[in-house]
Order: sequence, then C-alpha cells, then structure tokens
Amino acid sequence: MFTTGSKTLIGATTLAVIAAIAYGIAQDGVRGTIGLVSAAVALGALAALNVALRDSNVFVDDPAPVETTAAAQRPAGKSIWPLGFAFGAVTLVVGLVTYQPIFVIGVVILMATGAEWAVQAWAERASDDPEWNAAVRGRLTHALEYPLAGAVGAGIIVFAFSRVMLWLASKTSTTVAFSVLATIVLIIGFTFAGRRSAKAGAIGGVLAIGGIAIVAVGTAAGLDGQRDIPVFETTSLWMHEANAHPEEYAEGAEKGKHPEGFICESPEKFPEADKKASQTVSLKANVVTIVLTPEGELAFDVPGATEENPAGITIPRSNPTNFIFKNEFDDDRRLSVDFGIDDDGFRDMECTPLVEETGSQVLTLTVGRPSFAAMGVENGSTDDAGDYWFFVPGVDTAKLRLLVP
Repeated sequence: MFTTGSKTLIGATTLAVIAAIAYGIAQDGVRGTIGLVSAAVALGALAALNVALRDSNVFVDDPAPVETTAAAQRPAGKSIWPLGFAFGAVTLVVGLVTYQPIFVIGVVILMATGAEWAVQAWAERASDDPEWNAAVRGRLTHALEYPLAGAVGAGIIVFAFSRVMLWLASKTSTTVAFSVLATIVLIIGFTFAGRRSAKAGAIGGVLAIGGIAIVAVGTAAGLDGQRDIPVFETTSLWMHEANAHPEEYAEGAEKGKHPEGFICESPEKFPEADKKASQTVSLKANVVTIVLTPEGELAFDVPGATEENPAGITIPRSNPTNFIFKNEFDDDRRLSVDFGIDDDGFRDMECTPLVEETGSQVLTLTVGRPSFAAMGVENGSTDDAGDYWFFVPGVDTAKLRLLVP
C-alpha cells in the first residue's frame, strides 16, 4: 500500500517522463529533453526512497516505532551557536578580501562557536534528563568559558578606557575625568556594602549598565578620534627632516627654529631636540664610555681587554651598541658620529642632544654597513675620506675613529 507522499512523487515522475517524450518529439530540442529527463530521474529517486521509508509512517498495530521514530525523540534545545558560527564564517570571508586582522577574528569566532556548538550537541544526547545534560556540559566547558569571558570582557573595558583617555583634550582633563569616575565607583561600592539586603540581581544590573556605558562612550570616542599628540623631537628626526625635506628645513632655519646646517654638526642649542634632555643615565652593563676631556679630546673605555694604542673603537655589525657620552668640557657639547653618505644619497649622522658640563647622555647605534664601505666617501667630520668617525661639533680636536668589521 502506497502512502500519500509516495503516490505524489510517483505521479510527478510519470508526468515528467511523459513531458520529456512529448517535448522531444514535438520540439526536437536536446536541452529541454535532457532537463525533463533529469527531473524525471530525480523525482523517481525520491519516490523510491519515500516508498522504502513509507513516508515515515508506522503501522497502527506496531507499538515499537512509536518510541524509536524520529518524531518521538526530544527535540534539540535552543542554541545561539549556529548563528555565531555563521557570523564567524562571514567575518572570515570578509577578512580574506579586506584586512588580515578581520580574517584572524573570523577564524577565532569560527573555532570558538564551532566548539561550543559541538559540545552542546553532544551534551544534549548524554541522557534523557535535560538538567543532567546541562550539568555535564557545565563541567566540561565552564572551566574555560568563565576565564576567557572574563579576559575578553576586561580587555574590552580596558580598550574602551584607553580610547576615552586618548580622546580627552589633555593629560589634566584625563586625570580629572578618571578621578571623578573612581569616586563614583567608590560611592556605589560603599552604598551596596552598607545595604545587607542588596540583591545580586541589582548589583549585576548596575555593573551591566556601567559596562555598557563605558563601552558606548569608548566606541564614540574611538570613532571621533584621539587628541593631537605632539611628536617628541629628537636629533634623528631633525637629521631626517634636513635630508628628506631641505626646503622646509631651510624655511625653519630662516625663522630661527633651528640652525641652518645639520644638527649633528652644530654646537648650537636646538630648541626642540635639546630642550629638557636628560643629563644623567642609569647604570648599564656592557657599554662603551666616551669622555670629552677638559682638553677637548675624546677618551674612551670599552668592556674587556683592549689592545695597546688602538686605532679606534670597534663594535659588531648589525647589533645595537650603547655608548655613554660624558661631557667634562667647559661648555655644552653633543657627541656626533658620521657614517658618510647612505644608499639614498643622504648625509648619514647620529648624535646626542646637547650635554651640559659634567652631564652624560646615552647614544645607541646599530650599524648595518661595515666601515670599509665608506672608503672614498667624503664626510665633514675629518679631512680623511672614508671610515666612520665620532666628533664633537665646535671642538676640532675631538675626533675618534669608529671601526665596524
């Protein structure tokens, strides 16, 4: 005996076969005939499958399928993880054609929601008791979910705080704003602590409202942009400006903002770079000490044993080396090092800010080219062409060779 669904599919299959034959004879069309034949084959397969499964119907006198059929099973519980999994997949695809961080976020969302989805599906089939299944899932996942959720929540709050701090107009306003916020949090904490009858729901609601407010304000501040933070002027920055933008540098020199030449060749005070420069340094290990003596000469001390009457200071290539420059001269002076002309045709120099008498300053150098690469290249620190040289602008006798093998 055929079921209603089987009869419908068998009839549709027969109709498709008749239509294919009629279309092929009347129209002599290959594509239309192939399409109708394909439809007849598909409908025939569905009809055969439906006949075999009897349209998922059971006999009235057979009580066993009533308990084993799919319709008799408890339906799966509601879950948000499929939606999260789909969101992660969309984020991953968007990241493929936009930015790598978005792709990474999509992968993380996909893996996290997929794992949660799989665990929930497994736990729902652990037993017939929903409460027991929920307890099984909790023992497996809560040890990871709670710390990760706390870390993510704290990270979002901290990031929102940082956007607000960068958005405020000044450091003073930032200090005032967060002092007021800390006071409000303290007052709320004392209020709840003084009320023994405070409910957990009320506390949780206040915390949730506060968190949402912080995230909302942080999002708005981040979209509006951070305040203008002035760039800290350094000697390296002004050397780059003099090389890369000579016209703008010359205009600044005419206005008296800085010397006309390179800062590393000038004994004058550079208002931006030499302003409030540190004149003391902390103790450092494995450093080279260079001293400008009262006689106007450069003396040096390197770690470890040294050869007698060395030609200069030798440092390793492509590794950072710290130099401490001590000024024992009777005037403010800076220590400069001349590397000649770089690959871009710019004058390559590094220097410290002006160091007052008895003061000191750190200079860190990472030299990528050996010193013999400068052979034959004119530089301003010495009459000889080639090699690298330490020198002190304004003190002609203060010169020291720098060797980089």
